[in-house]
Order: sequence, then C-alpha cells, then structure tokens
Amino acid sequence: MIRRCRRRRPSSPAEALPDDLLREILLRLPPHPSSLPRVGLVCKQWQRLSTDAYFISRFHAHHRIPPLLGYFAFPGTFVPTQVPPCPMPPTLCSLYHWNRERGVYWRGLLDCRRGHLLIGATKLLKFRFVITEFTVFNPMSGVLVCNVTTERQPGKLIAAAVVVVAGGTNCYSFRLIALFSNYQERRRLSASVYSSDSGVWVNSVMALVTPSPIDTIHHPNTLVGNTIYWLPDGGRILQFDMERLSLAIIEQPPHVDVNRPRRSEGFRRWIVPLRDGHLGLAILSGNSIHFWVRKTEVSNATTWELCKSVQLDRVLPLELKEHMPPPSMIGFAEENNAIFISTHDGVFMTNIESMKFKKLPITSDEEYYIHPYSSF
Repeated sequence: MIRRCRRRRPSSPAEALPDDLLREILLRLPPHPSSLPRVGLVCKQWQRLSTDAYFISRFHAHHRIPPLLGYFAFPGTFVPTQVPPCPMPPTLCSLYHWNRERGVYWRGLLDCRRGHLLIGATKLLKFRFVITEFTVFNPMSGVLVCNVTTERQPGKLIAAAVVVVAGGTNCYSFRLIALFSNYQERRRLSASVYSSDSGVWVNSVMALVTPSPIDTIHHPNTLVGNTIYWLPDGGRILQFDMERLSLAIIEQPPHVDVNRPRRSEGFRRWIVPLRDGHLGLAILSGNSIHFWVRKTEVSNATTWELCKSVQLDRVLPLELKEHMPPPSMIGFAEENNAIFISTHDGVFMTNIESMKFKKLPITSDEEYYIHPYSSF
C-alpha cells in the first residue's frame, strides 16, 4: 500500500505590525548611521517608516547624542574611530577628492559641528590669498547645504565657525560666523554673521580693538550656550555673542602659562562648558589638567575659580617615562562633552565631568589638532 505524502499547506504570512508599534521598536535601534538603512531593506513598510522625516527627527531626539564616527584632520582627511568602522558614504571618506573635483584651491576645513563641515575656498586677489567662498557640507547625507560668497570682506579672515540652528526652516539651517582683522589696523576686529534662512550677512554691532594684533586662529572654537569662543595666541579669550552680535575679550585665569607651545607639543588650553553650561577653561600643566570655571558675582563682577585638578596618570592608563613629550589636548567633542588627550601611549577621549575615558584606535603623533565628527 502506497501512502501519499500530503504536502503541508504553507503557513499564512505573519501579519504586519501596526505602524505605531513598529515605530516604537525602530526608535530603540542603536544610533549608528547604518541602523536605519539596514532595517529599511526588510520590507516596504519598514523602509517607509525608517525614512519618514518625522520619525527620523524623533529618532535623533530619542538618542540625543549622535555617535562619534571619527575626526577630520587638516586639511580635510577623515579618520574613522569606531571599531569595527561602520560603513561610511564616499562623500565622507573622500572629502579631499570631492574638494579637488570642484576645481577650487581649498584652504581646508575651517570648522565642524553637528554633522556640518565648513570649508573655505581661496583666490589670489591683489597679492593676497583671500577666502572668497564658504561651503557648508553634510557628508553623511551628501548634501551640499550652501555656498556663501564673501565678496565685500572688511579685512583678513582669521577664524570662522558654523552653528546648526535648532528649529530652523529645515534640518540644514545654520549660521556662519566669520571673524576678520582690518588690513591697515590689525588690532581692529569685526565679525559677520550669515543666516541660511534669510540668506544675508549681518555685521557685528561694533568693531573690537584688541591689545595686540591677532593673526589667523588655528585653535578650533567652542560653542557654549549662544556664544562662540576662540583661543588666539597671547593668552586671551575671544568671544562672540550670537544674540547681541558683539565681540569681547576675556582675560584668562591668573598665573597661567600663556607661552605658545611648539607645534609638536599641541595645545595646552581648551574652552569647555562646565557647571550647567558656564564658561570653562581646561589647562594642561605637565601631567595634570586643571579646570577653571568663570563665575559671575552678585555685583556682576566675573572671576575665575579653579573647580578641580586631575592627574592624568591616575585616571588614564599611562606609564610615566622620562624624556617623553607631555600630553596635549588636540580636540573637543561638544556632543559628548569630551576632550581628546594625546599621550605617548595613544589618544584618549575623556569626559570632562566623570573623567571616564575611551582609548581611540589612532596614533598619538599624527595630528596637531582635530575636528571630531559626530552624526546619526
């Protein structure tokens, strides 16, 4: 007797999850750049939800802090820091080649903040190399956000910053701050602010006359609240209030060594936010790092207060050796509130509040300063 094998009926396909429930599940994915594109390959429903603009904004708000993907070194070379490196778009990995393809001699990367890069293009005008165009670029999305011309410059560009505007007309809204020194009177500084929403330049309320001339500021800036801070040579702090459109000079804490280090020694000072967003200053002295906070008294007088000192060999796995170069600060990640400390044992990303650290897979003797790059 021959038995006939009955074929099993295929099970009915699982019912798709409701959109609201699936959104809550996708919302809890790791905040890596590859997370949403990967789940979008599962089916049309997942692809539709993971690419929805409202969901993406919720995803960013849920995770708050974008992951550190790597850093940019002068003039625009990207170095990944994740292990293993997550897949990166070609526009991020080959920024230098992208610049070259545009047929312009670039001065290089001027600033980096919230996934936006600020690049300057130079031309030779009247025997001077002048930055005549700023480019704001989002390499993760491949979007060339804006090209901004600066035909009427009040002087030599000495620094620039890009600030992403929360609640702007779109997710790429930004402000561009350009700092100039007068050609004839180099102690006279002025600032211009460009808004991507209005498309116009606005000049600072009044010029600032500094005690001594300020040349090009190579030290990366720091955003604390609504104010941009720079650290020019000479020991002073230069601030620009974006609400009042005003420039000012701040004296640094007393008894602080302001001598400019050799290039091989990196930076010994860095502006950082401390204590609920107050202006802070991190200063390296030997193998110790001192954190100063600027306080406002009842009489509106401002003073510097030393809030803590940390010996690096007690918080970092360092082996102190003779004739080794001292540690230096080479970068600051605003999103992570972490400072990058270069030592003979490697580069450490250290949270300035908890002093918890992470050793990065990069060499310690390659970079003078870096622009950390974080993005979803």
